[in-house]
Amino acid sequence: MGKFVEDLDRKIQLVDKAGYKREQYQSFMTGPEWRNVEMAEEYAEFLREGKSMFRFPYFRQVFDLWKVIYRSYSAARTYNSPFQILFSEYMMMDLFIGFFTTVELIPKGIISLFLYPFLNKQNNSTMQRHLADYYAEYSADLQTIPFYDHKYKENREKLAQAYQDCPDKTWGDWFSWKCISAELWARRWISKPLSYWFHQEGNLVEATTEVLVKLNVEGIDDPELAKEKFREKLRNLGENLHASIVQQDAVEHLYVKEKNPEKNKSYISVYAVLKTSRYADFQPTIRQLSENGIKLRKIAGQDHVQVKCFINTTDENALQDREERLKGVSKAKPLYAYGDRIHSYRKVCLFDVPVRELPEVLTDFDSCGETVNETESDVKVKFIHNF
Repeated sequence: MGKFVEDLDRKIQLVDKAGYKREQYQSFMTGPEWRNVEMAEEYAEFLREGKSMFRFPYFRQVFDLWKVIYRSYSAARTYNSPFQILFSEYMMMDLFIGFFTTVELIPKGIISLFLYPFLNKQNNSTMQRHLADYYAEYSADLQTIPFYDHKYKENREKLAQAYQDCPDKTWGDWFSWKCISAELWARRWISKPLSYWFHQEGNLVEATTEVLVKLNVEGIDDPELAKEKFREKLRNLGENLHASIVQQDAVEHLYVKEKNPEKNKSYISVYAVLKTSRYADFQPTIRQLSENGIKLRKIAGQDHVQVKCFINTTDENALQDREERLKGVSKAKPLYAYGDRIHSYRKVCLFDVPVRELPEVLTDFDSCGETVNETESDVKVKFIHNF
C-alpha cells in the first residue's frame, strides 16, 4: 500500500474514526451471523418442498454452525489477537447466535427422533405452506433487521390464526404448530433484553460502510476541477448507486494527489471517502464503481475483506470442479467451506480477499461457473462481508 494512502488513512481516522474505522476481525466474525440467515433460508426451502419438518437435519446443522464460529475465529486470528476477538461484541453475538440456535434446534431434533417413524416424510398441507412462507420472510428480513428486532408476537398470532383457518390439518401440522409456537414465544422473550441493549444510544451502529476510493483524472491540472470531475462521475453512475461522499462539518472527504513529474504520471489522483450500504447492496455498488474507473483502496480502514461464494451444481464431479476453480483464483485466499446437509451438490466457500484486488477477484469468481438454465450460473458471489 502506498505511503500517500496510509498517511491519508491515518488523517481520516483522526477526524472520522467512529464512522470510518472498523476492526479487521469484524469482516470474518460476521460469518456465523450470515450462516444463521442461510439456515433460515434452507429451512424455508425444505418446508416449501413439502418435506416434513421432522425430517430436517437439526443436529448436523447445529454442529456445522459451531464449526463456522470456530473457523471464523481462526480466520480472524490472522490479523487480530485472541484478546481483541474473544472480548469483542462480535464474539459475544456469535456465541449468542450459537447458543440461541442450539437451544432452538436441538429440542426439535429430539422430538423428531421420536416422531419421524410415525409421520409421513412429505407434508404438502396448507399449514406447511404457511410455515414455509413465514421462514422465507424471516430469512429475508434477517438481511436487514437484526433477529432481536423481529415481531415474534405478531407473527405467532398470525400463524395461530392460519392454523385455525386451515381446512386440512394433519397430526404433522399439529406437532409442527406446537413446536413453532413455543419457538416464537421463546424468541420473543429472549430477544427483548438484547433489543433494549442494542438500541441504547451508545450501541447503535449505522448500517453503512465507509470506503476509501481513488479516481485518476487525465487532462486536468486544477485540483478543484479534478474534484468536480469526481463528483460528476459519481452523479453519472445513477440513482441505483448506494454511495455518497462523506462530509465532516460540511466539508467533503475529497483529497487530491497532484502529478509527480519524476514518475512521469500524466494524471491527478482524486481520493474520496464514500458511504456505502453495508449489506446486499454493497456488491453491485463496488462493481459499478470499478466499471467506471473508481478504484478501491480501503474498506472501513482495512486492507482485507471476506467474500462468500455459492456453488449449486447437479453432480459431485461438477461440485469438485467449481470448488477447485474458485480455489485457483490467485489473489483470493481460501478460508473454509461448508454445505447445508440437505443438498449434496451445494457448497458455500469463503475467501480472504485484498481490498485493492476485490473488483478483479469478483470478476474471476464469476468466471468459475458454468451457465445453467440459459441465464443462471452454478457459481455466484453471494456476499461481501463488509464489516
